[in-house]
Amino acid sequence: MTADLGDIVSGSEMTKDWRHKTLSKGKFMGGASSMTNENWQRLCVEQITGKKCEKTNLRLNLDNATMMELTRPSTRDDELDWSEDFDGRIVNKKEYLYNFKMVIGTGGGQTRTIRELYHFIKCQFVFLKDNPDTEIIFINILDGDSMSAKLHRFIELKTKFNEHDRIFIGDTKTYQKNWKKY
Repeated sequence: MTADLGDIVSGSEMTKDWRHKTLSKGKFMGGASSMTNENWQRLCVEQITGKKCEKTNLRLNLDNATMMELTRPSTRDDELDWSEDFDGRIVNKKEYLYNFKMVIGTGGGQTRTIRELYHFIKCQFVFLKDNPDTEIIFINILDGDSMSAKLHRFIELKTKFNEHDRIFIGDTKTYQKNWKKY
């Protein structure tokens, strides 16, 4: 798979049709192609930053906002307390942890994804509050028409936690314009 930076549009323009034409090249998405969205977002980040975005098993504990490498939380008694893993990591002068999501269309599945994502990102703010000297910067790239419609709820967390510098929340297009600020 390749990513053409010319294909980047605002999250609100990333519809089912856009994804079908741009990412899947007209093929059905599912099964082996279910990672297409994340792979495209990762490739865009790599082209934008000029750095390799490595996969990671880092997760946040949603109860106490601690972080650890955890491959299989389902083997633990506290398995449901752990977030999904961060989708990528770039270490430069600081450590950048990436979360990629593309939520397109409406329905129960999209609502559940957005709700889980909200708790995950809220936990990132708590982690930063509890670890004021950390060199970690959280980058949440949230694409898709459905995600775009709810993005303001995530941006409100920046004000609620008074944290604007160590966490990015926005679509790929906004990241492309502003990534050097982080």
